Amino acid sequence: MKKIIAILLAVLFVTAFAACGGKTEEAAPAPAAEAPAEQKQETYTSSQGTVDGYDPNQKTEFAMNTSESVRTFNIGEVDASLFETPILVTSFGQSADTSMMDAIMKRSGVKDYAFNALAQDTDIKNYKTVIIVCGASSKGLGAAGISEADETARAEKIMAAIKETNPAVIMCHLGGSMRRGVLSDKLTDMVLEVAKYMVVVEDANFDGKFTTVAQEKNIPLTYLFAIKDGMDVFSALFNK
Repeated sequence: MKKIIAILLAVLFVTAFAACGGKTEEAAPAPAAEAPAEQKQETYTSSQGTVDGYDPNQKTEFAMNTSESVRTFNIGEVDASLFETPILVTSFGQSADTSMMDAIMKRSGVKDYAFNALAQDTDIKNYKTVIIVCGASSKGLGAAGISEADETARAEKIMAAIKETNPAVIMCHLGGSMRRGVLSDKLTDMVLEVAKYMVVVEDANFDGKFTTVAQEKNIPLTYLFAIKDGMDVFSALFNK
């Protein structure tokens, strides 16, 4: 009897296996991992160039006076006695370069200065020296919640106040060639009307703009190889 039952169970197993096609159920394949999103490299691009065909993201080869071994280069002599305290550091264009200037002043040990990127024309009368860091940034303007027209109007009012109260003005351009552009140059040219000294990261002079201004207007100019080289310049200028 046991033998007969075993035979019957075997027959039932074979029949059931055949009905399933002799296949076992396969597990569903795991979903493919999503490819990581491509990271976009953020670069500064001006809406227009200063000259036809100028691309601010393309390195322009030109003879520079500064280098890894020659960190600063002077055109003309600076009369340090012109630049008295208190000092205001402000921005024309709201680029991050203005914060770099604030760091330079702190690390240079300059004491009697105020940093206000959004200074107004009514502030100018309180200072004997005004350092204006030129360079427009769409991101900086957006973060400040102001338009290009707003920034231009603020700059024009400050320039009118400067011409009235006559503080000593230092024009700084620290962003190199990538901080050149139509708005940047417009703001820079405003300051160059009254500047008594220019400090420029030399990479911005790819078209000879600043050298030409220094020579034509007899404004002393210091070229920096990199922003950090400004510490030596401003330390010597204000720690007299």
